[in-house]
Parts: sequence; structure tokens; C-alpha cells
Amino acid sequence: KQYVCEHTDCHRRFKRPEHLKRHQRIHTAERPFECTYPGCGRTFARSDNLTQHIKTHEK
Repeated sequence: KQYVCEHTDCHRRFKRPEHLKRHQRIHTAERPFECTYPGCGRTFARSDNLTQHIKTHEK
């Protein structure tokens, strides 16, 4: 089964529903993953981007 983005003029297809959900954040600007490092507060649409960002605080 393919999962299709129904956003206007997009219609990208994904094999997994979680990939569609992750993609849809592009259209909604949802950024549910927040850095909890004191004084930072940056947010990300993807958890892997947050994980990569956190490493910048660990240097």
C-alpha cells in the first residue's frame, strides 16, 4: 500500500505511514521536538535532527 500526501500540489508517496506523517510537517510547520539544553529551546520537525543538534552542545 502507498500513502499519499493530499496537500495541494504535492502528492508525494510513501511506503510507510510514519514517513507520510513526518513529511506532512513540511506543510504544517509543526516542530514537536524541542532542545531542552538551558537557554536553547530550538525546535525541529524530526527527532533525528534534534539528536544531531544536541551533539553541538556536547562539544
